[in-house]
Amino acid sequence: YQKLLKNMKNLYLLRHAKSSWDDFALKDFDRPLSTRGIQDADLMGNFFKSKRKGLDLVVSSPSKRTKETLDHFFNKTTQNIIFDETIYHSSEQNIYSVLKHIEEDIKSLMIVGHNPSMHEFSESFSGKFIEKFSTCGLASFEFDDKWANVCEDSGTLTEFKIPSELR
Repeated sequence: YQKLLKNMKNLYLLRHAKSSWDDFALKDFDRPLSTRGIQDADLMGNFFKSKRKGLDLVVSSPSKRTKETLDHFFNKTTQNIIFDETIYHSSEQNIYSVLKHIEEDIKSLMIVGHNPSMHEFSESFSGKFIEKFSTCGLASFEFDDKWANVCEDSGTLTEFKIPSELR
């Protein structure tokens, strides 16, 4: 039992908040958050903070909308964040690959990215159906093995929240 607790890890997947389509000349990578996106990121960040969950590391796509989501989600408080280009145009398999390279001393990790990879990975990792992984949706998992051993059906989905449930 103690060994299980020692290995228990928490993984959070956060999809970026709603982005703005006001400027069609912008590249996809450079799109900022919309007003609702900013409100949702603040809302979901407050929800996360209310759960008093600590984070050892955040690995995020470097796009403008993910960076802005992080700013609002964490209310500009300092976090240990690594920006990983591979998360921008990612796949479910790439998310597994990112996780397999996480250091073992990291017990609580958040990945901030985009669909369809957030949705597909969440379903694959937990073996649970998720109807829609909305913008600023947050999936919480527990995992009781080494990061290097992460694979399909090895995580337990403990909670899934979307902003409309908190509005």
